[in-house]
Amino acid sequence: MTDTLAKVAERPARTALGTAVASIMVYVDFDLGCDDRIRIAVDWAAIFGATLIGVAGWLPGRQVGGLFAAELERPEDRNDRLLAELEKLAERLRNLADRAVRAVEWRGSLHFPREVIAAEARAADLVVISSHAVAEDVYHAFDPGTVLLSAGRPVLVVPDGVTGNPGQRVVVAWKDTREARHAVQSALPYLKIAKHIALVEIAEEVLETAAHEQLNDVEKYLLRHGVEVSNKSVLHRKGSVADQLRSVAKSEGADLIVAGAYGHTRLGEWVFGGVTRDLLQRSDICCLLSN
Repeated sequence: MTDTLAKVAERPARTALGTAVASIMVYVDFDLGCDDRIRIAVDWAAIFGATLIGVAGWLPGRQVGGLFAAELERPEDRNDRLLAELEKLAERLRNLADRAVRAVEWRGSLHFPREVIAAEARAADLVVISSHAVAEDVYHAFDPGTVLLSAGRPVLVVPDGVTGNPGQRVVVAWKDTREARHAVQSALPYLKIAKHIALVEIAEEVLETAAHEQLNDVEKYLLRHGVEVSNKSVLHRKGSVADQLRSVAKSEGADLIVAGAYGHTRLGEWVFGGVTRDLLQRSDICCLLSN
């Protein structure tokens, strides 16, 4: 046996789930939904045998419960204080992860959270964030949509109040676009552990016959990857597509929506499609989004 083959043979066997998701990153902050968000990331990391990576951004000048630190604070004292706050967040992550995951990493930075999360996402297969900015810190907190469209990774958006392990019952929102195709492909590892999957297309400008054909193709694609669709349906649009998706999710008892994220930049700002914007702002269940 050659040295190369010997090294391969010595590597520990990894399950199909483990090789699909090796690292999950979660944003840690002092917001009320943070612990629930961490617990969800811990649960998924445990399922996949993945490394859990905590990330936080703390821009100089920021303090808990307000926008600015004391103006007379010396720069070195300010940085020491912020580093101490970041360490509190790191300890919060470690305590909640405890021994449930195989490895925990921490990445804290004295920069804008939106920049830190997007940059550190290079190390992750999935990024877990909240669905809103930190309420008392609107200037320094990140916009979830900015992270979604700049991280280059699928993003699990967790609304406040969501507990438990999402992904047991899933609604896959289909539209024959690049973003939806990428979303389905990115979601494959998570769909493989789901107990119920509903594949839905809300037909707008597409003929119903063509929509059914598209869903059949997607169902076959998923089946080839070992994912069985429980039911599929083509619905006619009635009002807001996002509201209709949430209604379908409720009727299916779903705890996760998988969808493509649509957006682009204009004059340096992110401009979102209506469905993406509404899901980010108004969904009360977790959304796994990819662009």
